Amino acid sequence: MIYRYIFCLLFLLQASVYCQHTVSGYANLANPEDWEPKVHLSRVQLNENTNTHSYIPITSSAMSEKGFFSFDKKWFENTDLIYKIHLNPNKNSNTLSKKIKNFKLFIISKNDSIYFDKGSLLFDNYTTNNVANKEWNKLKKFESQFENLHDNFDTEEYLLRTKGYVKDSLQILLVKLISIKKLDDKKLLEKDIKANTSYYTALLQELKSSDIDPSLFLYLENKLLHIKEVKADQKYTISLLVNIIAFLGIVVLIFLFIRDRNKNQKPPAIPLSKQESTIKELIISGKSNKEIANELFISISTVKTHVSNIYSKLNISSRRELILKK
Repeated sequence: MIYRYIFCLLFLLQASVYCQHTVSGYANLANPEDWEPKVHLSRVQLNENTNTHSYIPITSSAMSEKGFFSFDKKWFENTDLIYKIHLNPNKNSNTLSKKIKNFKLFIISKNDSIYFDKGSLLFDNYTTNNVANKEWNKLKKFESQFENLHDNFDTEEYLLRTKGYVKDSLQILLVKLISIKKLDDKKLLEKDIKANTSYYTALLQELKSSDIDPSLFLYLENKLLHIKEVKADQKYTISLLVNIIAFLGIVVLIFLFIRDRNKNQKPPAIPLSKQESTIKELIISGKSNKEIANELFISISTVKTHVSNIYSKLNISSRRELILKK
């Protein structure tokens, strides 16, 4: 019976020790002599402008003979950030140890904890209460379906499925950023922003009102701004073309209107002289040029000149038109 009490006491003592640490657990060393006896902690800095990342060293933790290490909460921030722990191989370590994955990435804040279990890998399975890290693991598991597709990679399917995962399943902003970054790496983000601008605009506002470092989502803000500028330029170009076409249409209509008006407009009537009016009346009465000349005591050539002037002024070409026009 006393052994049970001792076991419970030891368990509680160990749990109280763990509670003081944000990160703790075991590095599983198959060959301890191949590794330096320290676990190094770094913060991951995403450099969105150059599409790269860097590591900012924070501190190191000495390992026990069994590989136990821990990092106090004072080394971590209040908000969720990405961290890395890793071991350095000894200079004289064998070639095999240099090929072993010697690091682990995770998301954590000083208000959470993560514990690495004993196992077969250097940093094996772990348990954590950080929701963002759990969501990140879901995302990595989801994306592992696409890792070996290569030439058969279906970008449309990836866009459709990843977009749905980001929008419907991920509730943690930091993980949303990571998943969106994956879309960007695959050259699919800009296409999705164009199709769902309102969603990304709302997400950007949510990010700006959060405690996340603005440098982490600056690339998203720049892409949104660029796409909005392109859309504005397209609208301006279309509007300009519509206005030009409308202006040309108005010019054509004015031209046709003036042409038709000039075509149908009669030239102003030129008044006939007294002699021309007399000859006109005589023509209408049916008299010939000779008869008109005898009656007015003028030559036939003079009559013909007056008749020609009458035709020109009245815009006619024959005696018949003159009779009809009287």
